[in-house]
Amino acid sequence: MTEHEALIFEYTIVGPDAQSIDGREIATGIAADWTGTAHDLARELLNHWRTNPPAEHAEEKIIAVEVTGTNGAYAAVDDPTPVESSVHDLEVAIEAKLVADHVAEQAGKELAEAMRKAHQAGLSKNRVADKAARVMSRPTALKALKG
Repeated sequence: MTEHEALIFEYTIVGPDAQSIDGREIATGIAADWTGTAHDLARELLNHWRTNPPAEHAEEKIIAVEVTGTNGAYAAVDDPTPVESSVHDLEVAIEAKLVADHVAEQAGKELAEAMRKAHQAGLSKNRVADKAARVMSRPTALKALKG
């Protein structure tokens, strides 16, 4: 995700399913204007769906909401009750780690692609590995050039 892309959260409303421990998907949606955490959005949606569900889902029992952000954030919430500040801080830290992991994964893919392009443009595999030495070992760099 580049700096200029808007953060979008996709969510799934989950209901009970005797065939699956994870439940069944009742509805999905997108929240493009949410500025809080994925956990807060999941709690807000869960509360809304339990207290004021859309008419077509009025009889459905909602057990959880899963939220995934385009930045890598994720939350699964089965209780709409607001959490105390220490739990909120924990959720914020978890989401920050998920986002950092997502950014690192994307950067790794971009680095591998740039390494392959540099090699295709004439840079030797050893030279590419030397240039990447600050961020990966030589064996890892040479392996990345094969992919």
